[in-house]
Amino acid sequence: MPNEADMVVKAFNDMVFFHAFFMGFFPIPFLINLYTLFTYKTYQKVITKIWFVMPLIFLLVSIGSFTGVFILASVHWAMSARVWAMCGFMVFVFAGEIARLKRLKVAKTSEVKMLSYIRFCKLLYALDLLGAVVFTFRLFV
Repeated sequence: MPNEADMVVKAFNDMVFFHAFFMGFFPIPFLINLYTLFTYKTYQKVITKIWFVMPLIFLLVSIGSFTGVFILASVHWAMSARVWAMCGFMVFVFAGEIARLKRLKVAKTSEVKMLSYIRFCKLLYALDLLGAVVFTFRLFV
């Protein structure tokens, strides 16, 4: 019969696995969006494709945030530099998507603004992909 300490350790390990498993998918929407941005034929196709990938980004941000909060609660809110960096990255991704949506409203008015929007999206998703790869594969943090 397992004792309570073993069950707590197993629950914690399961939470970490669940978090790591779903965050393993985090680079995928950024890869899809970057591929779309570099191979687009028309602006409308770019906007449509990115629009359909956006819910996946928000879903993965919410899963990462909620599972991260559960893990933090189980370690009594012990914040390390890695945890702070992950929190900052999640805020960056979330704020970046909001900024992208605001820029899209303005970008639809002219082709010059649309080209600026495309450059912004390429930079945003490249930074998002870099951060996702760094945290997913624990390269630097």
